[in-house]
Amino acid sequence: MKIQLRAAALIVAMTLSCLAQSGAKDLKAELEALHNQWFTAFDKGDGATMDRMEVPNLVLVNVDGKGKIWQKPGPRAGKQKPTGATRTLTNATVRQFGDTAVLTGIVTTKVAGSPDDKAGTTVVWGTTVVWVHQSGKWLVASAQWSDVASSQK
Repeated sequence: MKIQLRAAALIVAMTLSCLAQSGAKDLKAELEALHNQWFTAFDKGDGATMDRMEVPNLVLVNVDGKGKIWQKPGPRAGKQKPTGATRTLTNATVRQFGDTAVLTGIVTTKVAGSPDDKAGTTVVWGTTVVWVHQSGKWLVASAQWSDVASSQK
């Protein structure tokens, strides 16, 4: 009887572990997709989509080297300008803490536009994005970027 109980407990523990790992993979994929949507909206100047994806009191720490902290002053809809850039997220990891998740990774940005706008420049940033789960969806609460490397075409 004791052996059967131990075996059953072991099976339950292994099943829960597999489910947790599967859930972590699903969350990682979901947040990577949302991150890509968020930056695509930014680069297309789609402030309305960004507003739906962000908490109202969003805070960003920019990569300007000056420690500039940006606090969202209000809706972006109708105010966001296209950047002409494309971005790729790689080496992402996600850790969940209840209704909060932290995504870290590398964002590679390719700048398009005229030569005066640094066309052909590739910028690489380390990123940390804090997501909160509210009303059934994940929203960006805060993000920070740090310069990793830059190169000219």
